[in-house]
Amino acid sequence: MTDLDIKITGGEACGQSIEIPAHPGLRPTNKSMREALFNILGKLVPSAHIMDLFAGSGLVGFEALSRGASFLTAVEKTTICVDSIKTNAQKLGYEKKTKIIQTDFRKAIACLNPDQFNIIFADPPYMSEHSKLLVKLISQRKLLKANGILVVEHDKRTCLEPEDPTMRLIESRNYGELAFSFLAPLVRK
Repeated sequence: MTDLDIKITGGEACGQSIEIPAHPGLRPTNKSMREALFNILGKLVPSAHIMDLFAGSGLVGFEALSRGASFLTAVEKTTICVDSIKTNAQKLGYEKKTKIIQTDFRKAIACLNPDQFNIIFADPPYMSEHSKLLVKLISQRKLLKANGILVVEHDKRTCLEPEDPTMRLIESRNYGELAFSFLAPLVRK
């Protein structure tokens, strides 16, 4: 049972709809924000290994695959959402390019290998401390490649200036009440 059908906005799967599960608190990234995000990321997406934290239906990750990313690691703890990611991956023909990790984001980050991802997208609950914590954990585990980028979708009142000196905030862009913050690792010697 779904409460929404949302379409992929660009790339090879453009116009195909994916199922969004009816789950309290699930709020898919809206079309205009997804289009803005991928316009900003542009040339970073083709051939990239993407991680989608708090993946929900997998929408942002599937947008990335549609636009040429090579692989998606989707992290989601809720069974109804994991089932939706599996269904959507099959529907779009991305099951061989998608790995689903069903667990809490902290456990997932702790078990992933360093220098693995070109892009990490995270859309945690807006009024939680998860945004700041995930920035810290990703930085500590060095999950991003040297030229990688972390994108966090959050309430615009949240400041994501990293406390960890190995990460830097590149910029934040507001979209109404929401924002994307773009962070990158400092160059490693």
